[in-house]
Amino acid sequence: MRPSRQEIDRVRQKRCSQDDAGKAEIMTVRLDAPDSNGVRATNWLVVVLCFLPIVMDGFDATSLSLAVPALAEGWGLAPAAFTVPLVATSVGVFAGYLGSGWLAQRFGRRRLLIGSVGLFSLGTMITAVVLPAHSIEALGVVRLVTGLGFGGALPSAVAVATDFSSNRRRDVVSLLVALGIAAGATAAGFVYLPLIASFGVTGLFWLAGAASAVLVLPMAVLLPPEPAAQQDAGGAPRGERVGQLFARGVRINTLLLWLYASLVFMVSTALSTWAPVLLTELGVSAAEAPLGLAFIYLGAIVGGVAMIPLVAWAGIGRMLIAMPVLTAILVLASVSLELGGLVLLLVLCGVGAAVTASQNGQLAMAVALYPREQRTTGIGWSSAMGRAGSVAGPGVTGVLLGLGTPASTIFSLAAGAMVVAVGCAALLRASMRSGARAF
Repeated sequence: MRPSRQEIDRVRQKRCSQDDAGKAEIMTVRLDAPDSNGVRATNWLVVVLCFLPIVMDGFDATSLSLAVPALAEGWGLAPAAFTVPLVATSVGVFAGYLGSGWLAQRFGRRRLLIGSVGLFSLGTMITAVVLPAHSIEALGVVRLVTGLGFGGALPSAVAVATDFSSNRRRDVVSLLVALGIAAGATAAGFVYLPLIASFGVTGLFWLAGAASAVLVLPMAVLLPPEPAAQQDAGGAPRGERVGQLFARGVRINTLLLWLYASLVFMVSTALSTWAPVLLTELGVSAAEAPLGLAFIYLGAIVGGVAMIPLVAWAGIGRMLIAMPVLTAILVLASVSLELGGLVLLLVLCGVGAAVTASQNGQLAMAVALYPREQRTTGIGWSSAMGRAGSVAGPGVTGVLLGLGTPASTIFSLAAGAMVVAVGCAALLRASMRSGARAF
């Protein structure tokens, strides 16, 4: 009798020596391991070609947020009037995440990545074209389309980079590519004022779009085709269907990953959005409260970078548990120990580092959890759940503040959410270590 598909996909187990005493442990080895497709060494050129467009993704996506104060002044509108284009960008990103798997199935991951970069490059330059019209509606439509490009780029970039990575480097590569978002956003913050002073707001978008567009040709020429073992007769990746994320043996893990992503993004965006207000309610002066947000962002950079060697050393499973634990401890410490001054700022820096490491870790876990033929869909949908959490977090926090909820209670709720995320990560790790695809 021929084996079923589930049996073919079943995780193999092998015993290996754990220490000098000869202790052994069960290690899981999936049939879709990169080496089984002939990728025995990481192609770092591919990794760089996937990392650079994600840097520009982060830069371009942040540009509008940075430009809102100048645009509001120039257009004679309140900053709140730009809610529509800002929300439209997020909606486009969300839709791009959800559709990335289907598009990868139809056109291939490589083409999806190149097309997504081309789309958000073009959208960013068209943003510069419509700005002189002073039309919120036109800007909203353009940013919606641009967001689709942002949403298609990240899942496909991570999938392509890990396609050409060895087993040993796969988690590190996924974290490195994801770090491009924070790197681009940080770069935008540093160069925004000089660019505005030299070229104006319109010039900022022309330069950002052109810099992204420059990457399209090298990617088209230098990115290799996908490994033949992953393609169907039409050259597209096999199996990129949402339903397979809920196949028997993987559905529980999918739901755990989605819940984890939603919670960590919810906490991250809630704290970053409302940090100055929350700190003021905790007794920090209005002049010093913005420093708390700055240190959270500083920690985000540190956490994103530090997560790469930490995962290489301890593994993604352990780090996905450790980082939310650290976040919860530091969040509680910031409100229960009556900290102040530099000590409080350093604690907030630690919060930013730990929660950002948790965010980036969910991408690496998606890479580890799903076989190659489901990877773009798995990454895209887990990222979409994170995006949903990032929308819900600031909204829920705003409602709680409106109801008069003390800042200390809100911090405690954030810590509780991270504890739930720890539980999700622990169950995921236990499932993968046992070799089971479900409970």
